[in-house]
Amino acid sequence: MIWIWQRKRQINKSFWRRESSYLLFLLPALLVYVVFSIYPMFSSFYYSLTNWDGFSANVRVIGFGNYIYMFKDPGFRKALSNTFLFVLMDVVLQNVLGLGTALLLETKLRGRNIMRGLFFVPVVLPSIVVSYIWTYIYGYNKGVLNLFLEKLHMGPVDFIGDSGIAIYFVILTGIWQWMSYRMVIYVSGLQSIPSDIYEAAEIDGARPFQKLKNITLPMLAPAFKINMILCMIGALKQFDLVYTMTQGGPGYATEVIATKIFREAFDYSDYGYGCAIGVVLFLMIMLITVVTNWFFDKREVEI
Repeated sequence: MIWIWQRKRQINKSFWRRESSYLLFLLPALLVYVVFSIYPMFSSFYYSLTNWDGFSANVRVIGFGNYIYMFKDPGFRKALSNTFLFVLMDVVLQNVLGLGTALLLETKLRGRNIMRGLFFVPVVLPSIVVSYIWTYIYGYNKGVLNLFLEKLHMGPVDFIGDSGIAIYFVILTGIWQWMSYRMVIYVSGLQSIPSDIYEAAEIDGARPFQKLKNITLPMLAPAFKINMILCMIGALKQFDLVYTMTQGGPGYATEVIATKIFREAFDYSDYGYGCAIGVVLFLMIMLITVVTNWFFDKREVEI
C-alpha cells in the first residue's frame, strides 16, 4: 500500500511539473490578454456607473444615470438606427454577393484562381486605404463617379456630403471591402460538399436549381453561421470606415455606435457615458452571437 501511494504521488508530481511548464509558455500571452482585454472590459463596467471625464482623479459614482440618459439621447438613437442599418445591409448584401461570387468561381470558369485572388484584394487592404480610395471616387469635385455623371450630362452628386444618402454609400464601401471574405468562406464550404451527392442527384434527374436548393444551401449551413456572426459583429463594431470617410457627418447622418463612443469619451470628455454605450454594445454583440449560434445549431440538427 505504501509503495502504491508513493508511486501515485510521483505520478501526480510529474503531471503537475509537466502542466506547469505548459502554463509558463502560455503566461506571456495570458498576461497580454488580461491587461489589454479582460481588465479594460471590467473597468468599463465600473466607469459606466460614474461621471468620470477620463482625465481627472475625481470619480463620482452616479449609478445607472448614464444608462437612463442614453435612452433619452437622440444622438444615441440615431447612432443605434444607423448601426442596425449597417447590420441589415451588410448581412443581406455581403452574403448574397459573397455566395453568388463563390458559386460563380466554383464553376468551370477559365482563370478562376486568378479571379479569386483579385476578388480578395480589398480584404487585405487597410480600412484607411479603402476609405481614401472611395472618398476620392465619391468626391463632389472631380470625383470618379461625378466625372462619369458629367459625361452623361448629369449634375454632380455629393455622395458622402448629402445627409440623406451618405450612410448608404459608406455602407456600400464596407460591403465592397468585405464581400470577398464571405466569398472565401463559402468557397471553402462548397469544396467540402462531397461530389457523390451531386452525382446521385443528377442520376435522379435533379435540375441545377433543385441541387442548389436541396443540397448546396443546406450543406452550407456552417458557412452561413460563420458569415452571419462575423457580418453582424463587424457591422455593430464599424468605426474606421465611418470615421475616416465622414467622421459621423454630415451632422450626425452617418453616426454609428462606435463613433458615438469615441465622440463622447474623447471629444466631449464624458468617459463614463462613453463606457456605458460600450457596455450596451458589448451586450448587443453577445446577445446576437448567442441567438445566431442557437438558430443555426438548431437548423443544422434538423438538416
